[in-house]
Amino acid sequence: MIRILDQDLRVRAVRLLRGVRRTDDLDRLFLGQRDRSHGCQCFLEVANFVAHRGERERGLVTNVARDVFTSLDVWSLPMRGGSASWSDIQRAAFANLRLASDEQLQRGCGCSRASAQKHLERAIAKVGRAETLGSRELTVLEYLGNRLIWKPAFTDDQLFQDFRTVLVRNGLLTTTETTELNGISGFLALYAISVMHGCCVVLDNGRGFSLAAGYANRYEVLEVKARIILTEEPKPIIAPICLFLTQLKPEGHCSSELMTSAPSHPADCWEGPIEVGSDCKLTKMA
Repeated sequence: MIRILDQDLRVRAVRLLRGVRRTDDLDRLFLGQRDRSHGCQCFLEVANFVAHRGERERGLVTNVARDVFTSLDVWSLPMRGGSASWSDIQRAAFANLRLASDEQLQRGCGCSRASAQKHLERAIAKVGRAETLGSRELTVLEYLGNRLIWKPAFTDDQLFQDFRTVLVRNGLLTTTETTELNGISGFLALYAISVMHGCCVVLDNGRGFSLAAGYANRYEVLEVKARIILTEEPKPIIAPICLFLTQLKPEGHCSSELMTSAPSHPADCWEGPIEVGSDCKLTKMA
């Protein structure tokens, strides 16, 4: 049975090489390899969105959304008439440590990720013992403990690299054949946008955030955002956070109908279901 399944998937992979663009082929390729993704997190994440289009309670996107929410929640407390407790600072510091890039840590903490984690753990232990912090420990704690940091969970390039790796590792395509796959990168990104759009991310605290696609950002590229809303008074904080970032411009990749209903404000995204049409463009479902 496995052999027949792989023959099926091989045919679908070869069709992609030949320029055939069918979303049902991608459905089968993701679902058929979901349990053998070889540690390729971006591939597995999209496969899980294909399998479960309702609520996502775990996975790459949920983990990043959870950390971004923590970072935003603590950082925005003064704007909402509150102040960060020691517990808040600790949870924000570890969330920001996971979110920050190596370059951000080097610039803000003056050290590598491994060193920043050691200094942070030492700082927290010393505070608990009422001991004086060293200068580097204080720098790391101040940088990570009260700052808004965000990053996308993954990008279109990372997804394409994972997709290619999984096909090769599972014997569906040879390494030589995958050189012809470069032309599907955009189609793959549009497909991922269409399956993520409209889903909901549920965090440990029960909060849920909808995911929606659009391109109302600084670079005007297609993306999927989480609409994170902190509703506490006196002033609600609304933060549209990008969780899937592409390099695709909407021109040439979106139908005229989507272009005329273009989001303008950073918090705006398309309403209603979307899909990848027969012309390989994002379009509203009719």
